[in-house]
Amino acid sequence: MVLSAQALPTTESYVVNYDRSTARTRNDRLLSALMLGSTSVALDNRYVMYADLTPQYFTVHPGETVVPSIIFKGQWMQTYVYVDWNRNGQFDVLQPGAQGQLTPDNELVSFSGLTIDGEKYNSAGQSLDDLNALQPPQFTIPVDAEEGIYVMRWKIDWDSSDPGGRVDEANSIIANGGIIVDVLLKVTADTEEKDYEMVFADEFDQADGSRPDPLKWRVSNREGATWNRWISASPDVAYIQDGALVCRAIPNPDKSTDAADMLTGAVETRGLFSFTYGKVEVRLRTNRHVGNFPAAWMMPQPPCEGWPKAGEIDIFETIDEQNTAYHTIHSNWTYNLGKKNDPQHSFSEPMTVEEWHVYGVEWLESMLIFTVDGQVMGTYPRSTVEEKLANGQWPFNHPFYIILNQSVGNGSWAKAADTSHVYETHFDYVHVYQRQPLTDGINDVNTEAGMAKGKSTNGICYDLAGRRITIDSRGQQKALRRGLYIINGRLISNP
Repeated sequence: MVLSAQALPTTESYVVNYDRSTARTRNDRLLSALMLGSTSVALDNRYVMYADLTPQYFTVHPGETVVPSIIFKGQWMQTYVYVDWNRNGQFDVLQPGAQGQLTPDNELVSFSGLTIDGEKYNSAGQSLDDLNALQPPQFTIPVDAEEGIYVMRWKIDWDSSDPGGRVDEANSIIANGGIIVDVLLKVTADTEEKDYEMVFADEFDQADGSRPDPLKWRVSNREGATWNRWISASPDVAYIQDGALVCRAIPNPDKSTDAADMLTGAVETRGLFSFTYGKVEVRLRTNRHVGNFPAAWMMPQPPCEGWPKAGEIDIFETIDEQNTAYHTIHSNWTYNLGKKNDPQHSFSEPMTVEEWHVYGVEWLESMLIFTVDGQVMGTYPRSTVEEKLANGQWPFNHPFYIILNQSVGNGSWAKAADTSHVYETHFDYVHVYQRQPLTDGINDVNTEAGMAKGKSTNGICYDLAGRRITIDSRGQQKALRRGLYIINGRLISNP
């Protein structure tokens, strides 16, 4: 997106510690695009050391937590993000505190890696083993940020918070193949464009002992993989209890008719509900025990290529007695070709898995964003390199369905199951949201229906710029001005 030239800040005063026309000296490290959430800004010329991409801009809202990321060829560099919040023509950078903590008055707002007191951290306070860290953590727009336009700088450099770039003898941003990019940041209180609509939900609030809703869930098939080798249709391994779906792995009570050592519960929406792009949230808890291996995850709706070429999205997994949550993607690129860190394909963090948490993934056309209780834990971006895409780096462009299961390990990742133990995972709810398109096409024009007294009375309403009409505190839509509106995919006139 590009802003008009009226009253826009310029970038001349923002220091760059080398000539802005400096030519790139190496081509093994190249920046293709910047991303903030689902919005991207691409570099037309990747073979530069400085790029002024204004008046292109990102849009954010006061108090919003946003996820910066880059699409970058190469490793062993770090990303630093700055915003001139006080609009004084420079980035006022303060030394990060212990463990990388940033104060609200620091105009360095996010960094993927920095040495602090001899230790390595990112701005989320995470300790790093090394500085091979490109993707910067999320940050929050100040709740009191004034609406308007700010200069924003993205810098790829080596172990330096200096917004002008590191140019000392030991390390130089030029010799290292880094880059500085300036763009604009638009802060607005208008959040309507961020709206999601719920398209699938199950609160599992049926009667205790009942099976999950057959219109939404089916029992997964028993096959030969670790997770599905002992799946059973028995009501003892997947049932409703106290407003939650309970999936269990139990000792097999009758091996005379079924040779499986255990019976495990797994349900899925395959053939009943699938979707492409959106946001999934699953609230769950599990009981830790050796061999524990539960999951909430997504697989491609058939017909599709076989695994792993068609992709897999693991929203949540944990194993054994660990208090750790894992979030992972699988594809031909990561599994068959072994490209697990180009970009990073799996994320984990300490988590009290026996307590309720909401595990989620926001699936955009350009990125997967994994969350726990609304906090971003990792991002997996779509590459812009055609060769990588041709080799299956991003198979996430077709419908996926949801799986909930309680499995047990076989010793390969999770330890071998304790076949005398009863394992349980409780799923409180599953919610799926999607951003609704403006319209699939204008079907007709109606100048009489649906606009009584200047209000929409029959559904979700958008203006012709694609903005949803705000719902007020009484649950009614604000009065509409005269003009044309889209309601339920139909063009309606408000005379």
